[in-house]
Amino acid sequence: MASRVAYIGVLAAWIAALWFGLDFAVHKKELPTAGPTTQVDWAAFFAADILPFLPVADEFDTPLRPPDGAGATITLPYLYMNQHLGEDWATAKGDAAAGEPVYSVADGWVSVAQDFQNAWGKVVFICYRLPKNRYPAFVEVMYAELDSITVKPGDVVKRGQKIGTVGTAGGTYPAHLHWEVRQTVGMGLGPGFKEGASGWLAPSDFIMAHRGARAKQPLLPAVLNDANRKGWGTDY
Repeated sequence: MASRVAYIGVLAAWIAALWFGLDFAVHKKELPTAGPTTQVDWAAFFAADILPFLPVADEFDTPLRPPDGAGATITLPYLYMNQHLGEDWATAKGDAAAGEPVYSVADGWVSVAQDFQNAWGKVVFICYRLPKNRYPAFVEVMYAELDSITVKPGDVVKRGQKIGTVGTAGGTYPAHLHWEVRQTVGMGLGPGFKEGASGWLAPSDFIMAHRGARAKQPLLPAVLNDANRKGWGTDY
């Protein structure tokens, strides 16, 4: 078991190092070998050789101000204008939210932790394995536009563990967290906005559906509309 965990940690670090300049939409990766290059379907490899060894995430909290997001605001909701693939969250207007701690929403495994500079700022991807008979069987959550990262590829993290802080993507946007919940691993950074959201899930709805012992407790963040969104950090 220890050797397998160490192996997937090394593999995760190697995969993260390839994010610059690779097209992850193909879902094919080249693993370094002593002999001929081998093509590996990353999604299939993950499902067969990594997922069974991940911790089971049976309870989910919010990424800001856990467990319920009290004091956080959803500045841009999922599918805004039928295109926003995630949710933007902040705790204050302008850049006042910069440095706000960002937490893992559940027990999971860090697949990517890297600085993509002005494209998305610092980004963390964490894979979460859901309990048996839950749907979907797993998700990969993207935490983007971070100012700092406190985890590395291959780390196993706990629910509520700090993984970074809210940023501005190198000054590209006012401070906020952009986060996405995906049903497929290895989809890459993604466009943030897209017609059609196949493969993506509504972040707040997903958390609400998997609250565990806190299932009856609602999430608290207010959702801004166009009339009061001015001054808040968003991707729009």
